[in-house]
Amino acid sequence: MYGASPSSYTFNPQSEPLDTQVILQAQFGNSVTIDNRAEGGTASTLVNMMNGVDGGGPPFAQRIKSSQAQIVLDAHAVNDDLSQSLAPYADALIAWVQAVKDAGKIPVLEEPGPVCDNSRPYLENYVSVMDNVAAAYNVPLVKQFDYLQTIPNLCSHYTNGIYPDNAIFQIKAQRQAAVLAPIVKTLTGE
Repeated sequence: MYGASPSSYTFNPQSEPLDTQVILQAQFGNSVTIDNRAEGGTASTLVNMMNGVDGGGPPFAQRIKSSQAQIVLDAHAVNDDLSQSLAPYADALIAWVQAVKDAGKIPVLEEPGPVCDNSRPYLENYVSVMDNVAAAYNVPLVKQFDYLQTIPNLCSHYTNGIYPDNAIFQIKAQRQAAVLAPIVKTLTGE
């Protein structure tokens, strides 16, 4: 979600959130904006974000209360597979959903795309946890993981096996916008 450029691990302005904003603005006008608050690097795990040690500021429950966002999307899983087992991830995901709802905002979860470097052997399990939490807590879900695996030569679209190219960002953005558009429509009354 951060949109890291693999050559320098800097923010890539061409990213899924930017592409999603373009799609949603075409439908609903310029009042729809996406503020990408994703943090990059291996410290960017859901557990770290919830605890406020991901580089983004205080614990998430505090951060979200002051946010102007109406919809909050979380896409953690890839770095989580490197950092902790499933139980802390599941607990953090449930706490995230509750924190967003407690702040009066709409939570949305987004599955990660697959990786092509074999460094995240249990990623599919994290996706399953996310899908289960989304179903149990009635949270909209952007399904990416299985769909992206159907793309011919998917791994040719990744640098270092983990960084998707702009074509994958655009596909993910279209799928993200398809889930967000009905929510935006309800919020805008259109």
